[in-house]
Amino acid sequence: MNLVKQISQTIVLTAILFTTLLGRASAQQDYYFSDADRFDQQIPTPEEFLGYSIGSHFTRHDRIVSYFKELARLSNKVSFQVIGQTYELRPQVVLTITSPANQENLDEIRQSHLSVLDPSAPALDPETDKAVVALNYSVHGDETSSGEAALLTAYYLTANQDAETQKFLEEAVIHIDPAQNPDGRDRAANWHNSYKSFPPVADPADREHVQGWPRGRTNHFLHDLNRDWFAVTQQESANRLDFYHRWYPNVQIDFHEMGTNSTYYLEPTKPVRTWNPIIPEYHYEVLNPLLAEYQVEALNGVGSLYWTKEIFDNISPIYGSTYPDIQGGVGITFEVGSSRGIVQESTSGPVTFKSTIRKHLVTGIATVRAAVAEKKTLFEYQRDFYESALDEAAEQPVDAYVFGNERDETLTNKFLDLLLTHRIDVYELQQDMERDDRQFKQGSSYVVPTGQVGYRVVHDVFEPNTSFPDSVFYDITGWSLIQGYGINYAEIESGASDIQGPRVTERPKQEGRVNGGVSDYAYLLSWSDYSAPAALNALLQKEVLSKVAYRPFSIQTASGVKRFGYGSIVIPVARQPVTPDSLYAVVQKVAEQHKVDFHSVQTGFTEAGIDLGSTNIQPVEKPEVALVMGKGVRAYEAGEAWFLLNKRLELDVTKLDKQVFEEVSLDRYNTLALVDGRYDDWDSRTVDKIRDWVHSGGVLITDEGASEWAIRQEIVSEDLLKSSSDSTSETPRYNYEEQSDRRLANTIPGVILEADIDPTNPIAFGVVGREQLFIKDTDTFLKPSSNPYATVAKYTEAPLRGGFVNNENLQKISGTAAVVVKEEGRGKVILFADNPNFRSYWHTTSRLFLNAVLFGQNINL
Repeated sequence: MNLVKQISQTIVLTAILFTTLLGRASAQQDYYFSDADRFDQQIPTPEEFLGYSIGSHFTRHDRIVSYFKELARLSNKVSFQVIGQTYELRPQVVLTITSPANQENLDEIRQSHLSVLDPSAPALDPETDKAVVALNYSVHGDETSSGEAALLTAYYLTANQDAETQKFLEEAVIHIDPAQNPDGRDRAANWHNSYKSFPPVADPADREHVQGWPRGRTNHFLHDLNRDWFAVTQQESANRLDFYHRWYPNVQIDFHEMGTNSTYYLEPTKPVRTWNPIIPEYHYEVLNPLLAEYQVEALNGVGSLYWTKEIFDNISPIYGSTYPDIQGGVGITFEVGSSRGIVQESTSGPVTFKSTIRKHLVTGIATVRAAVAEKKTLFEYQRDFYESALDEAAEQPVDAYVFGNERDETLTNKFLDLLLTHRIDVYELQQDMERDDRQFKQGSSYVVPTGQVGYRVVHDVFEPNTSFPDSVFYDITGWSLIQGYGINYAEIESGASDIQGPRVTERPKQEGRVNGGVSDYAYLLSWSDYSAPAALNALLQKEVLSKVAYRPFSIQTASGVKRFGYGSIVIPVARQPVTPDSLYAVVQKVAEQHKVDFHSVQTGFTEAGIDLGSTNIQPVEKPEVALVMGKGVRAYEAGEAWFLLNKRLELDVTKLDKQVFEEVSLDRYNTLALVDGRYDDWDSRTVDKIRDWVHSGGVLITDEGASEWAIRQEIVSEDLLKSSSDSTSETPRYNYEEQSDRRLANTIPGVILEADIDPTNPIAFGVVGREQLFIKDTDTFLKPSSNPYATVAKYTEAPLRGGFVNNENLQKISGTAAVVVKEEGRGKVILFADNPNFRSYWHTTSRLFLNAVLFGQNINL
């Protein structure tokens, strides 16, 4: 073959290959966009940038970020910013798309939009002001179609040159958060990519579709970030809340996935029964259906089936689709039936990754279309929302709430910081006062007036709701944050302005110190402060001999006579492994790091109560804790326990995989934690190993299903409440369509309950008084122990304090045990009926869990 002919054939083959590739790219574009010919060719498609067609591969977070940066580099319609960082050091990013002129004046637009927070300011002008739209994706990391849809949506809004898109950008500011949970998204993407086949396998049993524990839904600490908008326990949530409050979007969409056999869900939700009662009904009756018209039209355009008004609810403010509702915006959930892989069989045929992406793409664009078209209505609603908040506040009986606890400065400041995160107006208390037998001191207490534009947020923070129009709920019904924190608070019905001092704009600086300086005798630490457990752990990790007081005492300190309650820590100077000067240096450093106050004393003789040499002051053993994780363990609860121990206690807790647990020696641990889960697959040898370890002196801590398992395996000789139903009664008959509602109505949806707690028990050290609030969302019912000293906490006869629970379950709960401690051999088993670490904000009971870890060895029954 001569050279000319060879070159000619090469050119032809190259042309054919280029045409083929162009055709494939065009086909890809045509699937997602019907008007791709109108797009700016200078803007690369996601496929061109990434090197694969969207829907054929799962895009890692770093590649999404890189594409967003490229759009911002190439287009003056786009700006890129990092709003924070995850625990695994991935950036949290937002891409803002609007017209070039708007980009030049973005901060002025933002400031103008924020004027809605001032009802006395002029109303926003729909002719000149801009609608603000937030499109938020992948809060659940393994709901992966939304991240891919974010890529295509960003490309569409940047590259599309048609008149409609230019109108979008002229009249709106659009924020795209492609991954609210980058760590979880990459966990899921890596799984699906690792088990992807060529050609893809649609069989639901294929490993590609069945993620390993804990799946990609949660963040690094296995928290559900979609349920953290209100409590703000995770750093990803704090970052996104800060961004949210810079803009207060008119519309915010949360993109999700659901079961493969489902189609597409969009709002409105069920009428009345699923509405938050403090949100104007106009929101549900008019705005949601109005925006849905545009979204439905888009789904009709791609032939998608969809459904509304079922299952999901808008009652609690904990979600990304409901938090905006208490801030004057319109929050909306989108859910698409998931492929959980490239393609998966369903009852209605194969579900492809591409099809799920396209549905989220068209509804996202439709939402922008709706926000621009209905801008005037959205502006009027947001303004009316804040005006009506003041009206509602004036009509209700509470003028303000006062809160604070001088004995727990850290938790008080933590709660204050949470209120400021939600942009609530808080003021210093300018005089000492007493309400409801509770003392509030100037300098450590604060006032939250209800007469503010954030009244509805204030209401949901402080008020437990016990009145509901229905008995069927998707998630928790008790969410008042003040009850979860367990801080003293009271209602002020009138005269709030008389006690209201300067406005608080930031969390006060808190310092730790050693009051009295160097001691030759002992240092004391009160157990009432939120950071006391971490301070004690720091001392124990440094091998400092530390003791815990089983009885209260009062003693002379440099600050005068001070009372130390149950659980106070005594650090004697004698018998320490270091010199007195070195000991003081350690104590001082721990005080500074954990911002707690130690008190040096020069004598062991007390003014009242036990002396420091009493046998009622016992050494605390350094905790060596193992937490079981893995298949069968409830990931949320494992993550919450891990987060508490690692981030709050600052303990290097060992995470043991449940499937290899039988191979692990327990000899190095003195504490083993089993959270809710299924443990029936452990054989008798494993059960015997745990039983023997407990009898040899180990402390086993269990909750919910793990407590039931430990009782049934006779690791602990306690008992469960048996069902109270009469098996001989006639089976009732119901309509077929009622199955789901009746099943949900019989669950316990996150209800707040009161228990009577023994504050003298080491598990309850630091608790003030006998009233203790738990949150319950399972049907584990513990019988009180036959040992009269072993029931740490017992639900009262009328325990309901917030949320909904049906009468049958309420009767079952009444009088049952919330916490039981049992001595088995030389060890102990500590049984929690409920999750003490609920979503990492129920601090009033997480205190009990930490006590179990630190003082479990000290219990003597």
